[in-house]
Amino acid sequence: CLKANFLVYYMSMSFQKFQVYFFLIIMLVSMGLTLTVFSPYLTLLAFGGVLAVVFRPIYRHLLAWFKSETAAAFLTVIGVMITILLPAIYLFAALSTEIVEVFSNVKGVVRNGEMAAIVNRMVPSAFHDQVPAMIAELGNALRALAGVISTNLVGILRNAVGIVFGFLIIMISVYYLLKDGSKIKRELMTLSPLRDQYDELVIQKVIVAVGAVMGGILIVGLVKGVLAAVLFLIFGVPATFFWGAMTTLAAFLPFVGSSLVTVPVVLYLLAIGRIGAAIGVGLIAIGLIGTIDNLIGPKFIQGKTHIHPLLVLLSILGGISFYGFSGFILGPLTLAVTMALLDIYKKEFRNYLEKAE
Repeated sequence: CLKANFLVYYMSMSFQKFQVYFFLIIMLVSMGLTLTVFSPYLTLLAFGGVLAVVFRPIYRHLLAWFKSETAAAFLTVIGVMITILLPAIYLFAALSTEIVEVFSNVKGVVRNGEMAAIVNRMVPSAFHDQVPAMIAELGNALRALAGVISTNLVGILRNAVGIVFGFLIIMISVYYLLKDGSKIKRELMTLSPLRDQYDELVIQKVIVAVGAVMGGILIVGLVKGVLAAVLFLIFGVPATFFWGAMTTLAAFLPFVGSSLVTVPVVLYLLAIGRIGAAIGVGLIAIGLIGTIDNLIGPKFIQGKTHIHPLLVLLSILGGISFYGFSGFILGPLTLAVTMALLDIYKKEFRNYLEKAE
């Protein structure tokens, strides 16, 4: 009888384990499929989360005034859209005007026959006979480029539509993260097996890291813009303050950064024959403007998160390599979560493991 009861008990426990394992497998597969479905939008959701953290103080002020989460979240999103779209539209319109002026200047140089003299100064005398052919080939290349752009205009417009759609997804995610942020936080803390105080520690680390990263990006952009404006003013580049502002905006872009402005400026100076100014702008842009973010950014983030600046720098560079465009934000956030988990280990699990020994 005891043997039969033990067998029934053993089979019952085995079946319970089977149920647990089966449930865990089904849940993991389901979560994997869900992440696969969401994967095209994870980067957009990450940017939405960053904006929700940055603008949450404004949301709280509006919530105190209107006593409505829906109204406060909606007005905050309107504020975010105005903050992003109005400067972008203004700068795009101004950039279009400046580009037209630059091309007019270059066109005037070519029409007046100055281009041949400029190229003659730049190449050895043995190649002077080939300069007219070189200029003609350059004109053909520019016309071919214009043809390629016009041929791929549909693809360019499709990308523009994709950008608008992505922006709307980000704004919608900001709205719901602000409106339901507290509920989402409570749900995550309920699902987490860690103590609530440790969940709170991880969440606070992420919030601090978001503020530090965005603050560091803003400060680096402003510093680069001011330095670029002073540099362009010294070397007599037209529309100095406009190009300085464009350098500030370009500093927010990974990979290219301020070179998106400084390289065209150098090419413009070369095209109008100011070779010395082009060399000066190029050297200072490479030696100072292009590298200052590696000094200021990590130091600023380190002051807020108390993470070593070398680790911050590696997290930014590695984040861009691993995550792509959004890595300059997601890299430091990943590092912040890791450091929070290490803090939890030092406070709790290390003592537990030592007692177990």
